[in-house]
Amino acid sequence: MAGLGLGPPDFALFEIDDPEDRASALEERLQPKLAALAGQCLPGLTRVAAKELFVHLGKVARRKGQAPEEVLVAFSDSPKGWKGAPYLAVVMTRLHLHARVGVRGESPRRAAMRQALEREAANLAKKGKPFRKLRQFEDWRFEELPELAPAHSAAFWTELGEALAPGGDGLDVGIAWTREEARSLSLGDLLGVFRDLSPLYKVLANAQ
Repeated sequence: MAGLGLGPPDFALFEIDDPEDRASALEERLQPKLAALAGQCLPGLTRVAAKELFVHLGKVARRKGQAPEEVLVAFSDSPKGWKGAPYLAVVMTRLHLHARVGVRGESPRRAAMRQALEREAANLAKKGKPFRKLRQFEDWRFEELPELAPAHSAAFWTELGEALAPGGDGLDVGIAWTREEARSLSLGDLLGVFRDLSPLYKVLANAQ
């Protein structure tokens, strides 16, 4: 079993064919593990974010005839929820474990976040190493990973900002490990990646 408490039996839950059976198994067996992991992560992520964060366990999607493809636990600065707010998230899919930063759902904050991201685009592009394995997951189909993002380009960050405009797709980027790699990850490894991603989170969370 991995240092994070996640191993092959957990990823295997995504192999269940029946949509309802898979959703139930994810809720009953995987979500409690992610909730426990979130409790372990919270103190470290609070230090990384430099502000109080709240844990939000994402709902397992139940769509008729369509089995859920991911389970996540999110951390945001709002006690009411993570939709519309900048968030950090630990995400599991059939083949991967992810550490992500994102904004999903409409919010009055999105206009300020867009402006802040566009304003800081050049600085984020200069970060180099922390973003060298960054991928963009908006509209991802849960199979082969998206290509590495051109995070060295200010234009990339400006385009991310444009997606935060009202009615836009939102933002969903992060780092992924294969399920084999995830077995050997420690809590320190996971927090280290969130530390690398924190400059982006802080730009979004501190936007006025």
